[in-house]
Amino acid sequence: MPDAPPIKDEVSFVSVSPQYFSTLGISMLMGRPFQQQDVPTGNPVAVVNEFFAKKFFPESNPVGRHLAFADAPTVEREIVGVVSDFRQRNPEEDLRPLAYFPIEQTLPPRWSLAIRFRPGTDNGDVAARITNWLVPLDPNLYWETGSLQGLILNSESISMRRPMIQLVASFGGLALLLVIVGVFGVTSFSVAERTREIGIRLALGSSRWGIAATVLGESLKVLLAGLAAGALGAYLLALFLPTEGIGWSGSGVFLYHVSRTDAFTYILAAALLIATVLAASWGPARRASRVDPIIALRYE
Repeated sequence: MPDAPPIKDEVSFVSVSPQYFSTLGISMLMGRPFQQQDVPTGNPVAVVNEFFAKKFFPESNPVGRHLAFADAPTVEREIVGVVSDFRQRNPEEDLRPLAYFPIEQTLPPRWSLAIRFRPGTDNGDVAARITNWLVPLDPNLYWETGSLQGLILNSESISMRRPMIQLVASFGGLALLLVIVGVFGVTSFSVAERTREIGIRLALGSSRWGIAATVLGESLKVLLAGLAAGALGAYLLALFLPTEGIGWSGSGVFLYHVSRTDAFTYILAAALLIATVLAASWGPARRASRVDPIIALRYE
């Protein structure tokens, strides 16, 4: 059966060692990972990600097919494996076709190298051993050591957003504080204005818990109306946010794996407001339930 005509498209590539996928815990879906025999004198090979396989080989197995880059001289590489998708540079980038080449088959004249390892005990001990290994190679080499978790937390994608997140969180905390003060003040004023009414209800046989429940229920009615208006306004505002891809640099406005209409986020925000309003209303409601009917009937 003749091969299908070549497909021309933009594909990014990364040069990695044979242990790259096992070190990062990347699942091998088809074929095999790179091996020690994938040397410069061997058959040029490549491993592609799942997105690559679904885009260019949606109904066939890509293992055994070939890919080549438009350079000189053109080198055709046999696809020997398919790995699961993962973000290569930052947690916000769009998934895209990606090919992996054995590092020994793609060494350029000048290159930067990232060494990733899973230590059995202490990170510092392994880092010191790597440093002792690099110094004899070239004393002028520059390198840094650190944990992958620290690298992610200090990455450009996250560090650029941290001040904005802290600012928004500060505004949110201030707004929550204003909610507590406002609800407590309004509810306390309402209870004070209705002291005589509360006394009459108690004198006619209303339970103290019923009085407290009435005060809390009135606060919740106002809250539910505000939640409905706020949720609708938040949804309509989210519709104006851009929906196009954010690209390789990760310069997006979204939270990672959180959509603009994430139901859990709306439910969590509503639950937080309900708990806040109930807590702020509990003091005035408890005070209303302890009103002395005789004193209340004399209240002007």
